[in-house]
Amino acid sequence: MLKYKFYKNDLGTPMFHINGDLEALNELGSCNYEYLQEIVMNLTKVRSGEIEKYDFGYEVFTLECQKEISKIIDTFDDWKCIAEVPTQEIYNLMKDWKDYLDGKLLIENEETSKDHLEISFDYIFFDGKKIHQVTNQFDDWLSSVDYSVWSNSYIEIKNKRIYIIKENVKILSTLTNFDQLQLESLSQKYNLKIKEENGIYYAYTDNHNSEQFQISQNNALTVIYCLEGGKAPESIFILGVFEN
Repeated sequence: MLKYKFYKNDLGTPMFHINGDLEALNELGSCNYEYLQEIVMNLTKVRSGEIEKYDFGYEVFTLECQKEISKIIDTFDDWKCIAEVPTQEIYNLMKDWKDYLDGKLLIENEETSKDHLEISFDYIFFDGKKIHQVTNQFDDWLSSVDYSVWSNSYIEIKNKRIYIIKENVKILSTLTNFDQLQLESLSQKYNLKIKEENGIYYAYTDNHNSEQFQISQNNALTVIYCLEGGKAPESIFILGVFEN
């Protein structure tokens, strides 16, 4: 997982630093702003499937980006592939850098560290009545439609637990909890899309576009989910569980 930070040096110049094995990609911080805009625009198209592939780079390294995976090519070493990285992480990196330069990504003490939350693929989901061992996403009926039962639902991973119906729950929309910029940032981070209805923006996915997605957070975990049903929730879709 890419870990990086943006900061200003003693002269006030914005700087870009990737930690770990891919520090060589720090050269991407030298891309001019117009090129950066082009990169972010085309990575968005790759992720949505509008275009199949997009290549970009600066001096030594070229990134060959497809919808799921991006290959990092060393053009000075016979065009050797030195690593493969999820395209979502490359998009997050370049979009965050653009937002930082635009002043949309706030800094504290002249420095920010942006380590994207790590998704946990195996976890326990208790729906108030039944325990489910889950890998990746969960999309199924609740064991009970009784609020006093399903409202006790929780997710547990590595001895960390979050009661997803009760702990710091917010609807992912601009109706009450977020402005449009905040919603866009969260949607990008958690791979959601945004739609507009009657002047209100909502997060959604292609397979779940009529329900309201919610985010539940405590100090340990973040969960993105939506409840589905008629007069009362009958099923739940858990998009992802993230360790903070």
